[in-house]
Amino acid sequence: MARQALKRHGFYWRNAGSDSEKWLQLPICRFWCRSCRHTFSLLPSFLLPYYQYSLKFILDCLIYFFSKARLLIYYQLLQFYRRRWAKNMNCIQAFFREQGYQEIIPPEFKQRAIKLLEMIAAFPNAETFSQRFHNHFRRNFMAN
Repeated sequence: MARQALKRHGFYWRNAGSDSEKWLQLPICRFWCRSCRHTFSLLPSFLLPYYQYSLKFILDCLIYFFSKARLLIYYQLLQFYRRRWAKNMNCIQAFFREQGYQEIIPPEFKQRAIKLLEMIAAFPNAETFSQRFHNHFRRNFMAN
């Protein structure tokens, strides 16, 4: 909690991919906290920290991979996303349980992954899920 007003501390340009061919360069505002003397950036809700592709595109890639086995991006990047997803599936499932979700989630990995991705898609938008997950666990749902 900041005790003093935050001070703008410049900006930097960030690449953001909405699909494998469309790239944007966005200015990201940086702030300096006078209390703790640290700088931080304020990212738009459709971006994840340390990821260049948008949140929606990452989730779409995972859905295609688990359900249709169609590649939307390079195989190595898709495997990176799959490993991160697999590592965090228990935490994502715990989040939904704590939110009151009572239905059965399949135990088999692929079916469970598809079910959890569908549950995220059922949110009003993926950004809402990402923000609520971060507020609950204080970390990104695709974090290492």
